[in-house]
Amino acid sequence: MFFLDKKKEPFEVRPGVESDTPELLEMYETFQPKGKYQGLPPLKREAGRDWMRRLFESGENHLAIQKHRMIGHSVLLPDLTLLDAEYLVFVHQRHRGKGVGTQLTDCSLEYARSLGLTVTWLTVDASNFVAIRLYKKFGFKFSDKSGFHTERKMILSLGNGDGRC
Repeated sequence: MFFLDKKKEPFEVRPGVESDTPELLEMYETFQPKGKYQGLPPLKREAGRDWMRRLFESGENHLAIQKHRMIGHSVLLPDLTLLDAEYLVFVHQRHRGKGVGTQLTDCSLEYARSLGLTVTWLTVDASNFVAIRLYKKFGFKFSDKSGFHTERKMILSLGNGDGRC
C-alpha cells in the first residue's frame, strides 16, 4: 500500500520476504543507533544476516520503501498457541518523525488481527520517548508496575481495526 510521509513524499509498505535481505542489510548498514536496544539491530553484518534469516523464518515482516530503498522494517513474531505476538519496528534515522513508523505499526497490527491474535507486546527502552509516544497512540500500555526499569514491556489488546492496510 502507498502512503505519503509528513513531507508529502510517497512510500510503500508491503510484506517482506527473505529475498529482501540484501536491501534490508543495506538499510541496517547505516542504521543508528545500532545495537543500542537489546543489541538490535546487530552490530556486525553476518550477525545481521542471521538475525534477519530468523525473522523471516518465524515472523511476519513489513517493509517501508521509498525511491527503491528500504527505510523501515517491522516484524510480528506470532505465537499462534497463545494468540499473541512480539512486535519490533525499526525506521532509518533519516526517515524518523515522518509517519513511517506509524504506517508500519498500523499495517503490522492489522495483519496481527487478520491472524486472529488477541495481544501484541513489545519491550522498549524507558528513555525512548518517541517510540513510547508511537506505541501509546495505538493503545499499547505499560504492563510492568515500576517505572525504574531501563526496558519496559508494553501490551496491546487487539480489537477490530479500521482496515487501512
